[in-house]
Amino acid sequence: MWLYCHFPQLLLDNRSRLQPDINTLPLAFYQLQSNHSVIVQCNVLAQEAGVKPLLQTVMAISLCEQLQLVEYCPEREQQVLHQLATRLYQWAAKLVLYPPQGIAIELSSLSQLYGGLNAVSDVLHREVRALPVTAQLACADNPLAAKLLAEYDSPVSLSTDESAQLLAQLPINAAGLSAKVEKDCQATGFRQLGELMQLSAAEVGGQFGLETQLHLERLQGRSQKSYDFFIPPETFQQSLDLVTEIPHWQGLLFPLKRLFGEMEDFFYQRQKVVQQISIELHHRDAPPSIIPVALADKGWRGHSFLSLLQLKMESYPLPAPVLEIRLVAGELLCAEQRNEHFFGGQQHRHETLQLIGRLQAKLGDRAVFSPAMNDDPRPGTNEFPRPPGEKPPSLSASPKRPLWLLTSPEPTSIDLWQLREGPERKTCGWWDARNITRDYWTAKDVRQRVGWLYFEDGQWYLQGWFS
Repeated sequence: MWLYCHFPQLLLDNRSRLQPDINTLPLAFYQLQSNHSVIVQCNVLAQEAGVKPLLQTVMAISLCEQLQLVEYCPEREQQVLHQLATRLYQWAAKLVLYPPQGIAIELSSLSQLYGGLNAVSDVLHREVRALPVTAQLACADNPLAAKLLAEYDSPVSLSTDESAQLLAQLPINAAGLSAKVEKDCQATGFRQLGELMQLSAAEVGGQFGLETQLHLERLQGRSQKSYDFFIPPETFQQSLDLVTEIPHWQGLLFPLKRLFGEMEDFFYQRQKVVQQISIELHHRDAPPSIIPVALADKGWRGHSFLSLLQLKMESYPLPAPVLEIRLVAGELLCAEQRNEHFFGGQQHRHETLQLIGRLQAKLGDRAVFSPAMNDDPRPGTNEFPRPPGEKPPSLSASPKRPLWLLTSPEPTSIDLWQLREGPERKTCGWWDARNITRDYWTAKDVRQRVGWLYFEDGQWYLQGWFS
């Protein structure tokens, strides 16, 4: 037994979901058919004005002057179909796609898992109805028969006999035949598919051709066919064509939020994480704007990436209005199962990484780092930046050093200071011809500030300040 899901206005539903502001406008998708531009999908406002599928575009505009027209793209609708199949895959593994608007789900193999065909049907009906798209469902003992029933919006029945009766009652123009065969059938008096199915295979083949004969055999389950079952993608890429050009970032936030929500669902289903994504903004008369967004640590939450993108917006002014948004996730990684520390240490680390990510998004990757020291004893030479959040390397010794080193040591008078700790003698640098011979002291000035002084060639210098 198969369940077929037909989505008659999939591209329109997806556009309305990702860009709900267009629901306030009469909208229709058009396509060139037989040298005529005709409407293929339209929203409620357009239908109320008299616009309907198969109506010529010129007539549609005359009925509704405010009609927003968008060219229909089967490839884009097929991408949306793949996204729906990916969501349904967690409930059923044997899915067959019928692009650009259909998915067939094999039910029999799920019967034992869910506890019977009725239970399987109930679960899948619930999940399909939860999808934010219009769906017409039907069941039959083969996917082609279920497809015709769903496209005609016939009642759903798990009974083989009832589905066969519903199939026989389909009009000839809903039987999936070619236009020529359909015309020939009507010319010879056939009005319903059942009347044609009562003929023998030889009679059908002789009168209407071998292709029609094979089509009826598949409908009746007499001809077996192998299926290419759907395999979920391992990467995430999703695009959104905008109905109207958007010239500013603020207008992009809502569709971006929906795209990030789709990405989050994708990662959650697969228990995957990612560290970097990219946002591609396509313009009419300018090259695409590509904005990378990277977390300090791997993650999967959409709002984490969106908040970082909002910090980057000032650094990426839009060169032209945006026509299309494309979100591309980088290399997907397996999510690590982490045990929370009893005193919340893991939570503190997560908050630190969030802060690092926000700073990098605002200031740039190179502007954020963690300080580290090597074993070189010369101040100003032994400091180097390391990636933020990375564990510092262990040193052979950890002498007391000030948090703030001056860019250039400043000459000072010892009369302004009271020496506290020292001297710490440094005679080194012979290996790279930058020799120093100094005595370092910790001292406190008249304002009770603690500084780091050294004495060299008869002069006192201030090297830095302790916190």
